[in-house]
Formats: sequence, C-alpha cells, structure tokens
Amino acid sequence: MDAFPKCTVCQQQFTLKGPAPYQLPCLHAVCETCVTSAAGGVIVCSTCQREVNLIDTPPKKDVVRRKEVYYLTVKHRPTEFLCSNDDGNQAVCWCQECEEFLCEYCQSMHNRFKATRIHVVETFTDTTPGSIHTKPVCKLHSPYPLEYFDKNCNILICYKCRLGDHAEHDVGDVDVAADAARGRIEQHGKNVTAHHTSHQACLKSISKAVNDTKKTSSALKEAIHHTFHSLRTQLDQREKELIIDLENQTKQELSNLHTEQVASQGESERCKWTSDYIKTVLRYASNWDFLTLESSIQDTTKTHLTSLPPETHRTSATAFNTRGLDKMKSEISKFGCVTAYGSKQTDKGTQTDDSHLTDAESPNEHVEFLEVPNDPTPLHRFEAGRETNRRETGTMTPVALQCPKLQMDAARANSDECHVTTGGELVNSPPATQHRHSGRLRVYWGTCASTPITLPPSPSTVTPVPHTPRYWETHTMVGVVGGWWWFVLEVGVIEESQVDSGWCVCDQPRSWCVSVVRCNTHQGRLCTRVCQLGEVGECYSNTMSATPGTQATLHYGVVLDVGRGRLAFIDLDREVVLAKVDVEWSESLLPMFGVGPPDRYTVNMKVISGADITMTDTKKSLINDALN
Repeated sequence: MDAFPKCTVCQQQFTLKGPAPYQLPCLHAVCETCVTSAAGGVIVCSTCQREVNLIDTPPKKDVVRRKEVYYLTVKHRPTEFLCSNDDGNQAVCWCQECEEFLCEYCQSMHNRFKATRIHVVETFTDTTPGSIHTKPVCKLHSPYPLEYFDKNCNILICYKCRLGDHAEHDVGDVDVAADAARGRIEQHGKNVTAHHTSHQACLKSISKAVNDTKKTSSALKEAIHHTFHSLRTQLDQREKELIIDLENQTKQELSNLHTEQVASQGESERCKWTSDYIKTVLRYASNWDFLTLESSIQDTTKTHLTSLPPETHRTSATAFNTRGLDKMKSEISKFGCVTAYGSKQTDKGTQTDDSHLTDAESPNEHVEFLEVPNDPTPLHRFEAGRETNRRETGTMTPVALQCPKLQMDAARANSDECHVTTGGELVNSPPATQHRHSGRLRVYWGTCASTPITLPPSPSTVTPVPHTPRYWETHTMVGVVGGWWWFVLEVGVIEESQVDSGWCVCDQPRSWCVSVVRCNTHQGRLCTRVCQLGEVGECYSNTMSATPGTQATLHYGVVLDVGRGRLAFIDLDREVVLAKVDVEWSESLLPMFGVGPPDRYTVNMKVISGADITMTDTKKSLINDALN
C-alpha cells in the first residue's frame, strides 16, 4: 500500500478531511495546524532541520500533496467519500463542474438532467494521478480560465488580463510554458537523483573504509603481540601503551568516518526525499503547478548540488612501525609506534655504502659484506619450529654475500596451472593464450629459475673450496577465495634431476623449501612449514587466516651457500630464521616457485633479487644468523 504523506513537524498523516498541507521553501509539507500554532511565527522542518520564518516567507498550500492525498484516498479508502447531497450513501464519482461527490443514484439523476448531462464525471475506478486536474479560473475575471502565462510577471492570466494590464508584457500559451517548465523540473530530478547516487557510492566506500579500518586494527594488534613476544618481560608496559594508542587512533578514525557517514547519510536522505517529491510532482502536478513549483524546486536542487561527495572514500593507511628493532634492547622505552590513520608510511631501511661492489664472476651482481665466524665447521641441523641460537665464539671476518639477478623462467611455467607475467610475476592462473613449448613443466604447479646453480669444483682440484653465499627473496600477495585446499605456495631449491617429478617440491626426496599450507593442527589458519628431503617439518602458526576474503603479503628469504653446503630459509615478516641445514649436494640446483589452485587462493609471487633487494641491518643480522 502506498504511504500517505505526513506533516514534517507533527508526523500526522494528511487526510482529505484533516488539516490542509502547506509547502515550506525546502519542499517539505507541514499541516495547517502546525502552521497556525507555530511559536513566534517560526517553524523548524524536522526532516532537513531548516528554520523557516512564516511571517517573512508565508507558506503556500501544497496542491500537489492535496492531489496525492485525494488519489490515495480514492485508491485505498474509497469508503471515506460520501455523497455531497447528504443522503449518507457512499460516493462513486466526482463531477468537476458541480464540484460534488455523487452516489450511484445521484449520478443517474445527474445524467438525466439536460443541464448536467454534459458535465465531465469521473468515476473513482477511472481515477489516475494525471486526471486529478481542474482548470483554474481568473479571480479578477471569473469565469474566464487562466490560459496564458505572463513571463514578465511570472503568473497565469486570462484573456481579459492579457488585453488589460498585461497587454505590453511577454505572454505565451500556458501549455507551451508548462511543457518547458516540466522539462526543466525533469532535469532537476535527474540532477538530484545523480547526486543521490553519488552519496550512495560515498556511503558504500565509507562502510568499506570502516570495515578495512577494523580489519587493519585487528591485524596490527596481532603483529604487535607477535613482535613483543620474544621481549615480553621488558616490553609488556610499552606494548600496552601501543595497543592503547592504536585503539585511540582507531576510535578517532572510526569517529571521523562515522561523522562523515552521518553527514553523507543525511544529505543522501534529503536528496532521496527531494528526488521522490519531484517524481510526485511530475506524476500529479498540472501545468499550472509546474510553473508555480519550478522556482522552489530549482532552489532546493541548487542547495543539494553545492556540496559534491567524493566518488570513493579511500581507507586511511596505518601500520605498526618496527623501525629500530636492532637497537630495541638498549632503547626499549622508545621502541615502536603506531602511525596514525592516513599518515604516509616510509621505509627507512639502511642501505650500506658497499652494496654495489662487483663480484669477479658476475659484474652485474649485487654484493653485501657480512661479519661471519672464521670457523667454517658445519652446525647441527635446525628444524623449523625449534629455537635457533646465535654462536658467540670465533673471530669475525667480512664475507661477501652475492645477490644475483634471479628470474623466473616464463617459458617453462606450467601453463595449465599458472603463468609468468611480463613484469616477472608468477600468477596462479593459466595464461590468456596457451603457448605449447616442449620445455614446459607438465606436472609441477609453478616454474623454476631460468638458470641452474652449479656446484663448485671438487676440493681435490681446488683447495680450499671457494664459496660465496647467495641470497634472494620472494614477495607474494595471497588472497583466500574459499573452499579447502592445503597447498598455497612454496619457495625452495631442488636437485636438477628431480624437477617436474611431482606437482609440488615439498614431496620430492632431494628438495628443500618453505611452504605455506592449510594447517590441520591450527584449524582456520594458513601456516608456514619448512620441508626437507620430502619430509614436512613443524609449522609456524598464524601466518594468515584461512577465512575467505583475507589478504596478506608474505615475504621469505633464501640463503644458499653451495660451496659450504648451507641452506637457510628466513621469514622476513616475523624476522626469524625458520631453518638452516647442512647438505651434501650431488648435482646442480634449481630455485623453484610454486603456487596453489586459483579456485581456492589468489597468488601473485615476485622474485626480489640483485640491486632490487633492500638490505637493512635487521636483514643482514638474519642472514648472518643463517650462515653462522
């Protein structure tokens, strides 16, 4: 059922027999009772909060609302109409000339009399919004109809008025003027509707910003808790301070977003109301109504269009800044801060002055120098999940670290499962165009490096065995789509003869890798595991949530010293060496990069190598630990 319009002040529905509706300058309707009882001649519209001085701006009767009430009463409450002849019968029609409601009997008699049989009688069943019109007559020259429009005076006039006081004015036919006014009102309606749509889009983006802010806050809390885990005794108090700081900033950001949301919601509702009213005007108003209402509608539309909402509302960025981690123990009271929402993030990781020294074997390689012990004795094997300890004995000498330029082999990528983009990123979806190549991997879900890593000469021919550690990283954007599948991604190395012998590296007997998998132990989480020689090690829990819609960027580093037989994997996000092993390799090694199925996850992996690596002090310390 269509809703009857209400008074914007007292919220009472308008009825045919009740107080007449009046129109305020904001186009909202107010009943006659509220107009006459307004204190001090001032009334406040409860819809838009606009204050109107009724003495300076006397309200006009809302003829469009009156017609709407009449039509809705005819449609939904016809029993309220009684015959105008006071016979108590229910009316069934309306005579425009007589301006009377007629019952069936009176209608029959009305049609018999010669004087009234030619009158236009409209039955309630035939009533439409566009038919509720009566031609107005001139108050000065009744019964002459108002059939002209004076553009100078902006009023309707009759034939006698045109010959009299308005003879020298610019006068046109009322139908032509009304058609032009209707077109302008329709354009106003389109403008307000478009404005309302913009506010709806703004509200949607603000809602997304609210959700993103909450998710960011939750993720940062988890990061803060993890960072402070190893230093809990010293950092408890500082952790609490940062959590409070984050919550206060989150509260402030949410408060700011809520303020914008409320403001946009209010303007959106006002635009929606004005748009609906214009639609009502276009539906019920007569030509004369269009001319009368155009000015008010135009002013209201201009008021709406003065402030344009943004097309989208960007989520303010925030992060937990762990800069100065190496100095944290000595400066514990100053460590850590939560940057405010919307603040610019900067990465001030240090780059050493000697980072671009060349290597004899590859002049384009990036080289770093680390302090490692002189004693090259291999260490015991470290399993993932166990605590690793730095050796404190032995003198320290500088050792070069190669950062060779490493590229994924796009020509060998398994095109049934993935492809390598022109930007060198491995994506877990087939390419748009399949290019069959004899050298492509057929089984493995991923690709390998374009160049294998050869083993050094035997100690029998060259003494001592030369070795220069290598280092590369992967940055992988992961999104959880849905469903269950244990394998997400892997990064590692494999002996060359084992390549493409299985759909993942971690199952192969001569392979070593770090994998991100769906964990059976930690339900609902994706965990990090280090796999060695086909065996899966213990997991580092809470790498990221397995809830659909979750997104994260994971960073892993690989340290490889083929001459010494040392391989290590680093979790750069946790800033921990996951595992370091000592191996006797029998053949050349190939770096491998694997991705999971696209219907379960979205995976976009990029290799960071050469001069693209940002070598911070923290990263150097982790690599030193991996080699130590």
